[in-house]
Amino acid sequence: MATGASFQSIGYSFRVAHNTVGKIVHETCLALWDTLLPLCLPKPSETLWKMKSERFAALWDFPYCLGALDGKHVRIQCPSQAGSLFFNYKQFHSIQLQAVVDADLMFIIIDVGEYGRNSDGAAFKTSGFGKALLNKELDIPNPSLIPGTDEEVPFHFVADEAYPLNSNIMRPFDGRNLNNTRRVFNQRLSRARKVVECAFGLLAKKWEIFQRPLRVHVANAETIIKVACALHNFVRARDGVMRLENGTENETAAAPSPRHLAGLLNWEKNNTPGRRPVDAIKARDALADFFMSEEGRLQWLNDLVCV
Repeated sequence: MATGASFQSIGYSFRVAHNTVGKIVHETCLALWDTLLPLCLPKPSETLWKMKSERFAALWDFPYCLGALDGKHVRIQCPSQAGSLFFNYKQFHSIQLQAVVDADLMFIIIDVGEYGRNSDGAAFKTSGFGKALLNKELDIPNPSLIPGTDEEVPFHFVADEAYPLNSNIMRPFDGRNLNNTRRVFNQRLSRARKVVECAFGLLAKKWEIFQRPLRVHVANAETIIKVACALHNFVRARDGVMRLENGTENETAAAPSPRHLAGLLNWEKNNTPGRRPVDAIKARDALADFFMSEEGRLQWLNDLVCV
């Protein structure tokens, strides 16, 4: 996983058959997953969600945010007799990784295995995470009042335009001719949402196996992706040093404990409605107004965005 070497080249190095290497890799991944799941990806709780929200507000100036939601297409070798099921809009075969990432670029929730041909929004609707979120099964804290107002805002995830607006999902305002309030909101949301893109980039760079198509069965590919996410959290939780330009190392106090990580939700998949509730629109408007207020604004960002 770290080098991205093929089973054939590893087999040459250790003088074993490539199919033997494949079996060893698969068995090792299963053992790693069973060990790391409860440690690095435990099920979230209400207390943990509040911690994640406070961290997001402190680092990315987006209050009441629980995490950033997005999908990644992981390149695979076309399965036999799969037709166009795994062929995505980027013109290659893939399976999807749907993930929620926290302010420290760690995976909170992952859902792996959706067909590559489906969009992020469609994958969300058929995922266990989507069902649990819309059915209020995630132990998300109750809505909180915006400082200085009597408006309540639900705790939520930030996402791009591919996802539906929901009381627990904030997406950008649509359209080009937006007023300053909506432009500032979109910029603040984009700034918070970039953590999930950065996490995907770190995952692909750290584990070189993602630099080429996964040449294994789809079930094995799903296991490799899940293990890579767990190892990503494991490494970041223990990466307690920061290398400086002069080559010395300093301990970083911000390195989170693996016991404070959140994790994979294994709910049964089911289709969920995508209707836009009225309270979600009101909540987004209230947040947009707060970002323009004296207490909620980022003056440097407002100066850049406002026209």
